[in-house]
Order: sequence, then structure tokens, then C-alpha cells
Amino acid sequence: MEYFAIVSFDVAESDTGRAKARDEHRQRLEDLKAEDRLLTAGPLPRTDAYGRIVEGFQGSIIIAAFDSLESARQWATVDPYNAEGVYMETSVYPYKKVF
Repeated sequence: MEYFAIVSFDVAESDTGRAKARDEHRQRLEDLKAEDRLLTAGPLPRTDAYGRIVEGFQGSIIIAAFDSLESARQWATVDPYNAEGVYMETSVYPYKKVF
């Protein structure tokens, strides 16, 4: 298995969708953690034009181990946040853990 970074960006008004899907989204991360495949995961706080953190989130990053790039993409595609329309874009990249 290799690590992949799943980087997703939210639509403008994502708070309601995030709230609806949060428990199911987090359970999938807990499942990866239980399988010792999760390196890290978390939201990207929203920032204003000056780089100051403001209320809400602009996206998420998940770094986890998968068998292939395709399996990481498939896992990301069925994220509950996608079903609720939270994400406008998701990209998956190979990730090399150095530290």
C-alpha cells in the first residue's frame, strides 16, 4: 500500500451539507484509522482575502494508504460529503511520507 493525499474544496455554502454528512464522513475515517491506513485528516479553515481564518471551511485533506491511485479515487468519490454536495472539486495525489 502507498499513501495518497485526497484534497477537496467546498462549495461556497457547505456548512449545512457538512453538518448532515459529518458523522458518516468521520466514521469512514475511523475505519481507515482502525485499519492503520490513516496518516492524517482534517478540514481546511476558510480564510478571508487577508489570510485570516474566518468561520467555516474551504475544504479537506485526507492522507491515507490505498492499494492504488484508482482505489484512492474510488474511495474519495463515495465520500458522504460528495453525496451532500459539500465538495465542488476533489483531487487525489500520490504522497510520499518523509517525516
